[in-house]
Amino acid sequence: MAAKIRIVMKSFMSQANKVEGVIPYAQKVGLPESRSLYTVLRSPHIDKKSREQFSMHVKKQFLVQKAEMHELQKKLFWLKRLRLLGAQYELQISFKTRLDKKLLQAALSSGC
Repeated sequence: MAAKIRIVMKSFMSQANKVEGVIPYAQKVGLPESRSLYTVLRSPHIDKKSREQFSMHVKKQFLVQKAEMHELQKKLFWLKRLRLLGAQYELQISFKTRLDKKLLQAALSSGC
């Protein structure tokens, strides 16, 4: 039985592209980049037209890595210890189970 480890990474720095060397054998999918623009007055009293603009770019990536059941504990331990500066990540684990064909047919025939 194989498990898929899905990692959604949000990076506030441009170092998110260096993830390939950190997580080997992972499929990498780029997600859209979001940008927030903030405008602040430079002086609260006068010079209303004098403003300063700040922007925040958030880059997102979606990584998929497959793991066997006996490797899963080691990979999760390694991912918990992983320190990526300027990035936050979320782990999602999914299992694919196989049903026995005879049991499936018996369940379908008794249900009909």
